Amino acid sequence: CCDSVIQNGANSAVGQAVIQIAHAMGLKTINVIRDRPDLQKLTDRLQSMGANYVVTEEALRKPEMKEIFKEVPRPRLALNCVGGKSTVEVLRHGGTIVTYGGMARQPITVPMSALIFKDIKIRGFWVTRWKQDNIHGDKLLKMITELCDLIRAGKLTAPACTEVPLQDYRVALEAATKPFIGTKQILIM
Repeated sequence: CCDSVIQNGANSAVGQAVIQIAHAMGLKTINVIRDRPDLQKLTDRLQSMGANYVVTEEALRKPEMKEIFKEVPRPRLALNCVGGKSTVEVLRHGGTIVTYGGMARQPITVPMSALIFKDIKIRGFWVTRWKQDNIHGDKLLKMITELCDLIRAGKLTAPACTEVPLQDYRVALEAATKPFIGTKQILIM
């Protein structure tokens, strides 16, 4: 079988991009989302993008996760944009965990057993620094070219958006603060 990736915040814009890019690369994805009223609708949408497994944060703690790992290898990469308890559960399943956000605004508490017995590695990633460090090499251009190729091939699309006229910015702000809204609010001038 092929490698796999696990991520929390899978319905975020970055999470959706990860699903599509991993799918194009032949990687399996395990995608963690918060439980919500429209869970099946969101699961179906992520799977239509190429998600192999969509599980709730609560399901990560259950024995059923073992069934997934009978079908795919344990992830060598875990992506974290949430922090807090969600990350602790994700890191139990991933080899190297890369944190690029902290939506929960809670620290990551790492069990010693994960570091010692599972050889978990923890990294941070800030795309601005990565771009600064790679501005003069060919890595940045190569990445942009590869992403553009995926977009042209129809394998990478933008997340769902709601266009709102600038004069109705209050409507967009109100929608953006609601939980489980599902779309990005784009102000149109």
